[in-house]
Amino acid sequence: MSKKSFIISLIGRPNVGKSSIFNRLMNKSTKAIAHDMPGVTRDRHYGHFKFDAFDEKENLFAPEGVLIDTGGFYPEGVEIDESSKNTDHFFNLMTKHAELAIDESDLVLMVCDIREGLLPYDESIANYVRSKQKKFFVLLNKFDGSHLEDEIVQFYSLGVEEDQIFPVSASHGLGVDFLRAKINEEALFSVNTKKEDGLAVQRGIIPREKVISKVAIVGSPNAGKSTLLNALVGEERALVSDIAGTTVDPIEAYFDIYFGKEVDDYDPLKFVAKQKVKKATIEEVVDKHLAEAESKDENIDEAETELPEIKQEGSFWRSVQIIDTAGIRKQSSVKELVESQSVFRALRSISDCEIVIHLVDVVKGIGHQDRRLIDIAIEKGKSVIVCLNKFDLISEDLKDEKKKKEWLLDIRAKIPWLNHCDIILLSAKYKKHLKKLKESIKKTVKIRNKKISTGELNRAIFELVESHSITLGGRGQKRFKVKYASVIKMSPPTILMFANRSQGIPDNYRRYLQNGLRDYFMLDNTPIHLIFRSGDENKVKQAVDRDQRSPV
Repeated sequence: MSKKSFIISLIGRPNVGKSSIFNRLMNKSTKAIAHDMPGVTRDRHYGHFKFDAFDEKENLFAPEGVLIDTGGFYPEGVEIDESSKNTDHFFNLMTKHAELAIDESDLVLMVCDIREGLLPYDESIANYVRSKQKKFFVLLNKFDGSHLEDEIVQFYSLGVEEDQIFPVSASHGLGVDFLRAKINEEALFSVNTKKEDGLAVQRGIIPREKVISKVAIVGSPNAGKSTLLNALVGEERALVSDIAGTTVDPIEAYFDIYFGKEVDDYDPLKFVAKQKVKKATIEEVVDKHLAEAESKDENIDEAETELPEIKQEGSFWRSVQIIDTAGIRKQSSVKELVESQSVFRALRSISDCEIVIHLVDVVKGIGHQDRRLIDIAIEKGKSVIVCLNKFDLISEDLKDEKKKKEWLLDIRAKIPWLNHCDIILLSAKYKKHLKKLKESIKKTVKIRNKKISTGELNRAIFELVESHSITLGGRGQKRFKVKYASVIKMSPPTILMFANRSQGIPDNYRRYLQNGLRDYFMLDNTPIHLIFRSGDENKVKQAVDRDQRSPV
């Protein structure tokens, strides 16, 4: 899909208010974390929107807008000092990503702090942007009153004209509407005067197809989440570092999956029934992976993971929104305000998505926090795919049968959910087995949208109850019976059962019904919610009639 797009980047030294301006321009107060501490924003943070319509008589149209928030920018880089090694390393990585943002941009918004005045770093940044032959506006942030008007003059030494300087206040919104109007005017003129029929949308920034699902990558710090996002998108969208806690804000991007003829314009998720296939155990998955490692070099990228740029006509492709989240440590270890905000946003990303990729660093092993995060996702009704990352680093050790057996027992003991979900052994760094992950995502999307007929559901439940009956205690012991069942919703599968008893049903029997239904309808990766209600036959009939009038 080809679109005209206009790319805008926010550039400046640390702590001048770039993220606050980003939030103002995007009209989202919490899109990016804004904090007084320098270095909070590290990645290139993208927001996309549609510019206002403009002059239809002149055949001008509103282009796709992309706004990029960047971290602190030092054109000369920062000399790494051992006393602040991690901080200096981050600043150099941030500079690299800021340079990439400038290269992508049609317009650069250079942000300065008017209260601090013009600093040498500001001059260096302006010179760098000018050397790239990029048009830029100078935003004088923290302009909170007329008493600062005299401070504007000094910024003309940057070599800009009067119409390129914009006093603004991100905290109060002063001057932001005027700035937005000027950006809109610039975008419409620039895009509509280009000779090309259209500009290809940068990979991963704007979805090229209809977005079919939202997927969040979660896990402990330094599990490889950012590396995995970059591998799926095919571009360096997220900042990658060996230092734990590199990702602060959730990073959003897009990649495409080919659904084939199972998808069409009218019923985009029409489920095609397939022959039931026995689900592979974790032992079988590991054995297969180790066998593959014997036959080919683990460090070679799989050609099959590459996204074809030329796609077939029709609607057989769909875009998936992928979100890289901050690493989540156990709550008692979170002390800093910025980290607590990062954890909050990571947990919110779980709530906002449909599918969770839980990434585990197999070298460090599986901890209590991994189990807790999977439990949170399941409690919220999210489908879970478990990915064991950096598996290439332990493959050699697992050739020893004793070590392999111990490792498998440990995995099984610590992640009980493995019986119900896909297990992907991968190396995000070397892009190994990404195709398996994409296939798992595709399958899960279809499962969450699969339609289950009421008749088929009731047959399955009656069979399960008859095969394993229980007697419930309490006043007047009764054998548990289900009168009628109905699917309330499918994302996730939520089933309402009318029974002779709705209280006192043991947890193990609930799990028996859930697992039986999961096997019967092939609902891998997805939790099943059961709701029990009791009542007389009239109430049941009313529920049946209500269900028949309402779509599943």
